[in-house]
Amino acid sequence: MRKVTSLLLASSLLMGSASMVYAETAPLSATPNEHSHMKKRPHGAPEMMLMKGIVLTDAQKQQIHSILAEGRKNLTHPSKADRQAAFDLITAEKFDAAKAQSLADSHAALDKQRMVNRLETDSKIYNLLTADQKKQYQANYEKMKNFKHPAPDAAPQQD
Repeated sequence: MRKVTSLLLASSLLMGSASMVYAETAPLSATPNEHSHMKKRPHGAPEMMLMKGIVLTDAQKQQIHSILAEGRKNLTHPSKADRQAAFDLITAEKFDAAKAQSLADSHAALDKQRMVNRLETDSKIYNLLTADQKKQYQANYEKMKNFKHPAPDAAPQQD
């Protein structure tokens, strides 16, 4: 028993020291922006990219917070029954295409409602902005629209 305990203790110390050695060799100044593969695409949700650089008043921030909270209340998720039906389809001995199609149709209806709710929320937020803020929002849209996305199967290039 003592041999097992000492073996476990020694292996845990070894693993701990190995991770410390690695931690010491990792560059401390590395930030996500320094990696070449991360320069290829903007970060964040598209909705957030559109608001980049727009300075909001405290009142606008509070109103946007309220609009987003209201939008979250209207958010619909697949029911437990739908998730169970999907699991049952996956784990079944034989795939039932009719059931899968029915489940996909119900998920498509949920997705459509989510999209309508999101567009309504975004519209409410946009209409809170001043004329100058709306110009900045539209400029951000043009910038994002003209952004060239790399091909999905292209490997990131190293500098």
